[in-house]
Amino acid sequence: MSRTFINRQFFILAVCIIVILPVRGQHVLKGNIYDDESGAGLFLTTVRLLTQDSVFVAGEATDDNGDFLFRDIKAGEYILALSNVGYVSQFIAFQMPEGDYTLPPVVLKTDVVSLNEIVVKGSTFIRKKDHLLVIPDRQQIKHAFSGYDLLYNLMIPGLTVDRKNKTVTASTGTATIYINGVKADFREVQNLRPRDIEKVEYYSLPTGKYIGDAASVNYITKTYKTGGYVTLEGEQNVAYMDGNYDAGAKISHNHTSYTFFGGYNRKDYDGVKKEKSEELFLADYTVNRDRTTEDADFSNNRQYAQFKVRNDTEKRNLWGQLSFVHDGTPHNDRNETLSYGHDERRIPSSEQVDNESLKPAVSLNGVFNPTEKQQLKVELNGAYTQNRYSRIYRETEQESSTKADEDFYTFDAYGRYTFRPDSKNTFSGSLMHYHYITSSLYSGDYNSWQHLWKGETILFTNYVYELGEKVTAVFNPGCSFLNYRLHGDRLQRIWTFRINTWIRYRFNSMQWIGGGFSRGNYQPNISFVNSMDQTIDFYQIKRGNPYLGNTTESNWAFMYEGRIKALNVQFRLWHDKYANNIVPDYYTENNKLISSYRSDGSFNTANSDIALSCRISDALRTGFSVKYSHMYASGESDLSRDNFVASADVNYFLKSFSVNAHVKTAEKILDRSLLAFVDRPASYGLSVRYSHEKWMAEAAVDNPFTKQARYREQADYGVYQYRQMQTSRIYQQTGHIKLAYTFDFGKKTSREEKNVEGINSAILKAE
Repeated sequence: MSRTFINRQFFILAVCIIVILPVRGQHVLKGNIYDDESGAGLFLTTVRLLTQDSVFVAGEATDDNGDFLFRDIKAGEYILALSNVGYVSQFIAFQMPEGDYTLPPVVLKTDVVSLNEIVVKGSTFIRKKDHLLVIPDRQQIKHAFSGYDLLYNLMIPGLTVDRKNKTVTASTGTATIYINGVKADFREVQNLRPRDIEKVEYYSLPTGKYIGDAASVNYITKTYKTGGYVTLEGEQNVAYMDGNYDAGAKISHNHTSYTFFGGYNRKDYDGVKKEKSEELFLADYTVNRDRTTEDADFSNNRQYAQFKVRNDTEKRNLWGQLSFVHDGTPHNDRNETLSYGHDERRIPSSEQVDNESLKPAVSLNGVFNPTEKQQLKVELNGAYTQNRYSRIYRETEQESSTKADEDFYTFDAYGRYTFRPDSKNTFSGSLMHYHYITSSLYSGDYNSWQHLWKGETILFTNYVYELGEKVTAVFNPGCSFLNYRLHGDRLQRIWTFRINTWIRYRFNSMQWIGGGFSRGNYQPNISFVNSMDQTIDFYQIKRGNPYLGNTTESNWAFMYEGRIKALNVQFRLWHDKYANNIVPDYYTENNKLISSYRSDGSFNTANSDIALSCRISDALRTGFSVKYSHMYASGESDLSRDNFVASADVNYFLKSFSVNAHVKTAEKILDRSLLAFVDRPASYGLSVRYSHEKWMAEAAVDNPFTKQARYREQADYGVYQYRQMQTSRIYQQTGHIKLAYTFDFGKKTSREEKNVEGINSAILKAE
């Protein structure tokens, strides 16, 4: 054997030793990251492996189940750096042994973060065990001025945000809005400053303190100790008179804040015009009549003011407020031509309606946290409303008039106690009472005094149980006791069993399915519960009904929420049944048509919908939804209708500008409260907004190519049938301009919420 051969073999052996030994010393490192509340694995958590002196070794993102894995890791001392949007980052030091190693499971705790200064590349949708947590990113905050703007920019699947009309609806109904867990009205949300909103919670299956809502949205805001601000905002429609002008101020010092808000709104435009064909089947003859609106006029003005004081400490939060609202509609007039087919008459008619309301209100609220496991919440609200109503109706020389003066008192109280002994069990109980007292003095065609008091007490118990890491079960039984009495009539008492129970299964941090059943009740509209008559015209009389039943709603639902690649998805199947549904009731009396109300039928809807949102890029966001509904009413007249509607929204952000386009297809519905077939036209629009520091300017146009949108409606009540088409300047080509400015002084302070309630009335009105 030659020396050359031996040297060659020795060289190969040495190379093998040099190569193999390090490989034998390198092993697999793996672990799991999960959420502190849901126990589900956290998708897209950034995991970085560093040496003790912070030199980068390897990095990756966790999978759908929160798992990560690194190969070929040498033995030694390392640091594991973990980060995810909305969670507290962690740094874990550990020793990698001579062999494969699995780290103990790591819990990431929720962190209230602001993303004003960073660009988020991953999803800001975080699915907790009972809600969806959405953290606004830099673009969404920059191009929003109000709470509605920001919620719209988030494009949460299943939520429809109407920024113009200040409404938020879910597939299950109107969403209840909260700010830091306190129920808010539309003015409060409108006045939220986006940069103060740290995160938004969306409960598609509400639980806990939100139980009983169709859906719940809760804004979580920043808190500041000192400083203040002044804000000015104006919005003016350019197609007709419709302007909103608001001002607000806040001063904060240590634990106490003082806020004041005031505002003015004015509307003035040609009213809604109608073309209506009617048939009245009276005892002795049939009336065929066509109504054509020649001209109409509508004007309204509204002023409000609010003063609020709030004091917060670690153990409790207290706040109280005073508010005042004036709402006046001096003109809601219409001139029409009536064509009677049965006697070939053609005569003019006119209607003049005047409303005015004054409402002062007071609220006291408190949240107490005696321990980390307990919470007590108390709310007290009271208001007085003075309402004035006047209507004059004329046909040639005949005249009918109604005047009503009303004093309306409201009071409600709410208390809730919550106890959470551990992470798997939560117990709570709530008691609430709503009380109304109204006195109305009618004069004109019919003189009457109507006095009504009504109260409803609702009791709920709630139990939430976490079965392992993936299953959540909620059981929420309760009852409602409604009692009311109209002066001179018997006392009405109605007990209703209520429940909201469901179960949810989480596949991982991205997806879950759930199903459940709920049963609740609705009070009759207080303006229906009277024994008053009012002339509509000289063939029709409006009449209240003091013996209406309590409407109960039963709901079965199945829902899926999740993320599929770049898409956020919500899919829902559900069925609603409304027993004792309150609808119009028509019958004849002394050759007159009586228009009243009844509650002896039921209304059903079977629905399915899917909503998608996608963040295509940092600049481009889209949302899309499709809904199908089958509506049917049972009773004397079996009615049914199918409706299919689709909508889409697109947001594009370019530096300080944002462009929004939206479209919604036409709808054909069976209206639950009217039992009428209603056709709604398609709608679309475009807006451009400029946002820079404290200034915001917007220009928008709605339905720019639609000269005359038509709303059609028809109904058959046996003795009364009608078909009508409505048009108005407000339904056609419209646009608006908006300008807003906020000035901060001292240290920054959170923008406060307005809480000015709407006007209530029990007055029976012709329409």
